[in-house]
Amino acid sequence: MAGPPGRQLLNALVTDGDQQRLSWYMFFFQTAMAEAAIELDDFAFIDRLWREWSPGYELPEAERAALKETLGAPGVLTEVLGYYRQLFTPPADEATQALQARVFGALTVPSLYLHGADDNCMSVELSDGMDDLYTNGLERVVVPGAGHFLHLEQPKTVADHIVGFLNS
Repeated sequence: MAGPPGRQLLNALVTDGDQQRLSWYMFFFQTAMAEAAIELDDFAFIDRLWREWSPGYELPEAERAALKETLGAPGVLTEVLGYYRQLFTPPADEATQALQARVFGALTVPSLYLHGADDNCMSVELSDGMDDLYTNGLERVVVPGAGHFLHLEQPKTVADHIVGFLNS
């Protein structure tokens, strides 16, 4: 959901200027100033990302406060950024290389992929042409009126698609 598997994103970060612009934050997170910028003014950076990624969706205040409290706990933000910082570094050990090869390989089970039509984090076009990765079928659904956090924005629609897929 909202992030295609395999090499789709990595290829787009090299070849697609539009996705590079949408993913600017990934590149910014590589810098030493990222932590300070994110924490500034009660995590205004995070509020901005949410507005950009899911236009028209307002995270409830209690959930926003809990997110910021979690990010503000000692060491958490650095660990979160660690995910992004390792994205551009090939794994050094053989076990992780083997795991990555499996992740980038074909998916052999029937699959459902959901993406918000208004996602300004991961372009909906990233999931175009994914059918070759799925050797046992792919149902791709673009959810209208939803951005990157479609499970929060359109929970009933998302749940209905998942239940329908599982029942099929």
